Amino acid sequence: MGTQARRERERRRRRRDILDAARELFWEHGYTATTMPEIAAAAELAAGTLYLYFPSKQALYSELLIEGYDLLVERLREAANTGAPARRQAETCIDGFFAFAQETPEYFDIVFFVLHWGGTQSARSTLEPEQVARLEARESACKAIARQVLSQPGSRVPPEDVEQVLDAVWSMLVGVVLYFRKTGPDRFRAVAERAKEIVLVTFFGEE
Repeated sequence: MGTQARRERERRRRRRDILDAARELFWEHGYTATTMPEIAAAAELAAGTLYLYFPSKQALYSELLIEGYDLLVERLREAANTGAPARRQAETCIDGFFAFAQETPEYFDIVFFVLHWGGTQSARSTLEPEQVARLEARESACKAIARQVLSQPGSRVPPEDVEQVLDAVWSMLVGVVLYFRKTGPDRFRAVAERAKEIVLVTFFGEE
């Protein structure tokens, strides 16, 4: 193996070690309480070396957001590519979203955090352009799947209203999950089923 190949392999290994260390610390202590020096120490790197890979804590946190989006996109694609009627696809997409939030709550926390932090121009300026592009691609992929479902025959959503409907439904589903965090799983199931029913009846009619 040549020198260039060895360096690239080492770079990938260090990057993976940083992400593993950051994931563990963020999951245990949260975003605010975790510092870059702590992540560097956990990854057995000098703090200066860490910044060669990730220029800010926001950039590192967003990399984990991309991981979370990949999991969510996979769930939504599986739900939407069943060949079932649009109403059934929407139902399984909503179920997949709620399952993602319950089974991987740490990734959901990142999604919710970045909805508030990541939308600002000053926040995105701390990220590398390549990372912003990958983040936007994942966000677009989630919306594209939902848009596909809402645009199929059987949907009551006018084409010109699809984007607004997507934003409204997303906000409602996120709110249901935040409610779950306050009330626990028993109450959440009832509220989640009711929210899903409202979406399905409103945009697809009674079954």
